[in-house]
Amino acid sequence: MKNINSITALTFTGLLLVGCNATQPSFSPDNTVVKVSNGKSYNIPVGANISPYVDEKVIKFYQKIGLNECKDGDTTWEEENAKDEMNIAISKGDRTIYQKLAKEGRIGCASPIN
Repeated sequence: MKNINSITALTFTGLLLVGCNATQPSFSPDNTVVKVSNGKSYNIPVGANISPYVDEKVIKFYQKIGLNECKDGDTTWEEENAKDEMNIAISKGDRTIYQKLAKEGRIGCASPIN
């Protein structure tokens, strides 16, 4: 009887942990919110921040790492956790972090909303 209670308790705990893990929201670049930067509105993914400074060089760099949809006049954004990962990688001299994050959809560009 003790074994059955132990197995039942372990099974319940396991299911609870799996259920909680499966319902955690994950970052999705398709789930957006309108944010304003420099007087312009952009659809930015929920959980991402608009980059404080964007110029032609930044846009060209984003295009170079695979974000070909970026164009002049766009702003760039980073998922909150991606920002931390970039800072750590750059401090170690790893510049491939940008390509990794671009492939994962955790950094990107947004055009102004008309």
